[in-house]
Amino acid sequence: MPTETVTFPGAQPPDRRRAVDSHGVRIEVYEWGAPDAPPLALAHGGFDFARTFDVFAPLLAAAGWRVVAWDQRGHGASEHTAMYSWEADLRDALAVVDSVTSGALPVVGHSKGGAVMVQFANALPHRVTALVNLDGLPSRRSMPDVPDHERTKLVADELGGWLDFRRRAATKSRRPDTLEGLAQRRGVMNPRLSPEWLRYLVAVGGRHDDDGWRWSIDPALRLGGFGPWRPEWAMARLPGLGVPVLAVLGHQPELMGWSTPADEVEPNLPPGSRLVVYDDLGHFVHIEDPQRIADLVTGFLDGQRVPAPPPHRPPAAVAAAPAPADPGGHHGGDLPPPTVTLRNNRIDLALHRLRDGDGRPLLHLHGLGERSPATVPEHLAAWPGPVWALDFTGHGASTVPTGGGYFTELLMSDVDAALGHLGEATLYGRGLGAYVALLAAGGRPNLVRGAVLDDGPGLLGGGTEPTTPFVLGAPLVSDGGPDPYALYELSHDVRPTDYATAYARQAATLSGLDTAVAVVAVVRPPWLAAVAAEPGVESSTRPAALALFAGA
Repeated sequence: MPTETVTFPGAQPPDRRRAVDSHGVRIEVYEWGAPDAPPLALAHGGFDFARTFDVFAPLLAAAGWRVVAWDQRGHGASEHTAMYSWEADLRDALAVVDSVTSGALPVVGHSKGGAVMVQFANALPHRVTALVNLDGLPSRRSMPDVPDHERTKLVADELGGWLDFRRRAATKSRRPDTLEGLAQRRGVMNPRLSPEWLRYLVAVGGRHDDDGWRWSIDPALRLGGFGPWRPEWAMARLPGLGVPVLAVLGHQPELMGWSTPADEVEPNLPPGSRLVVYDDLGHFVHIEDPQRIADLVTGFLDGQRVPAPPPHRPPAAVAAAPAPADPGGHHGGDLPPPTVTLRNNRIDLALHRLRDGDGRPLLHLHGLGERSPATVPEHLAAWPGPVWALDFTGHGASTVPTGGGYFTELLMSDVDAALGHLGEATLYGRGLGAYVALLAAGGRPNLVRGAVLDDGPGLLGGGTEPTTPFVLGAPLVSDGGPDPYALYELSHDVRPTDYATAYARQAATLSGLDTAVAVVAVVRPPWLAAVAAEPGVESSTRPAALALFAGA
């Protein structure tokens, strides 16, 4: 049937519309702005759809962005599927991003879309330049727009009701209504949104059948459910992000809001991030005041524009230099080259000089899937001496080997090669780099003068025990770092607590330092909690840890 035409001030339909295939599922994609403008990904919340951005997205496009949004599977015009999961949403997001660029871009997400983008940036740090989260940071309370989330009480009749719903889901359809009736029903869930906007939403996000209007959302999806998922698990990914985050909270209470307090968010923000709280706005901050939020977002993203990292090119020749005459990185009074190539077995490693100086070097070790920063990160600027950064095997400008075969001790040998060039150094590790820094501190206690262990991707590893094995049936495709085999194999690397503490004890015993390791990470998986409890290991802040080891 023909749909009713409803307008709303400032609302603009997308400039382009297309579909992408995500592992056999059709995902509908919408774009606002010039096709040659820098891309920006925009993810909607649960039980919403991309056209909820019809006012907000054009404002971002007017600021010079190519805004790309999509209907998540089961929502809007995207295909309905037999199963829905957080991981499936991540795969769909990647399929959309891949259809726009093979590089990195900023991402913006609202509500559930914001939480999904946190995990996207954690899983694929090389594909994200900045993250804007619009009231999508989970708290300890349940997340109302996420299907199948945890309920704290598995009451028998509630569990039975959910099972009954699953039995009937295949034959269910959403209840029809008039356009006005559907808008009023949505108004119960979103009382802060105007009736005019809600009518517009029905017109662009509903389906007009013979018996009335229905939302274009799979009836198999429902609010709530049962499962082991905990909201704090998503918050635990936030400290490890390697990109700046703009976190926006709307504190006006409403049914669909997450009610996350600022004091739960602030300690978990990664360096260089910003938290903005609006006491006069609710959960749908970008709909209640789109111009104010668009100005905030574009101002933040404009401040984060940096040149894209150079494409991956394996080093053309081995250029390992002899050990420096002094630990400050000087060679006969001349500065070393910005990048030194070190040969480690059959791997060429890229060791980057971020800043010159006198004294002991600080060596930056990145997280899983990341690469060395182009400049000294702000939270390391207080280090008084030279600062270097190492690209691990399979990452950044270092060699991407054929066929995988990664394990963390191999990366420890990468650090050992860097120490052979720099001499004594203090290590700063993010995520996987923190675990490798611990191994190196125990493996070379005479050369590592303190190790700082921070949040970052790859911190958790594969847990404390081996899990069910999974064998890849087809080769992974790589066009440079990070190597997909590294992302796969190192994310499943087992981290037994007694193995980790053995390295901490060796560092504390043989280094001669009163404190050999400083743990500054907010998130502490079992191996790191055990390390933090060891003698010779100190729980600290980043500034205090740097000051401690600078004077060691």
